[in-house]
Amino acid sequence: MCYFLYGSLYGDVSESEYVEVKNKYGLKISLGTKHDVKNAVKAATEHVQNDYRITDWVCDCNSPVGRHDPSDPMILELCDLITDLSVLPGAEQINICKTWTGKQNKKEIKMNLNETDLPAFLADLNENTLYCLDLQRI
Repeated sequence: MCYFLYGSLYGDVSESEYVEVKNKYGLKISLGTKHDVKNAVKAATEHVQNDYRITDWVCDCNSPVGRHDPSDPMILELCDLITDLSVLPGAEQINICKTWTGKQNKKEIKMNLNETDLPAFLADLNENTLYCLDLQRI
């Protein structure tokens, strides 16, 4: 059994602008809704689901996400990716979770990205919890 990181960007964003941002990073957050992430997690109970995976690793057990080190290079890269995606015109929400294979997310927590210390948030991310980061602009 392993951990897997899943994520999605929801909103009416330009696919070409999205692809331009996505291609700058080794990590990925797919276009989709929180329900797409939930369905990917649910499908992973039967087999590893690559849809909506943030990494291309075999598993994410060694990922620094949730390991309490906000200065880790992968945490900082994921912060940059989330920040770049969040400013795309039409972007409304980023959904992210670290889920144990065969388990469903026990909780769903809504947060405002503008009020979040992103490196600390990712470093302290709880497992089996779906985080919905609202991208409202002030």
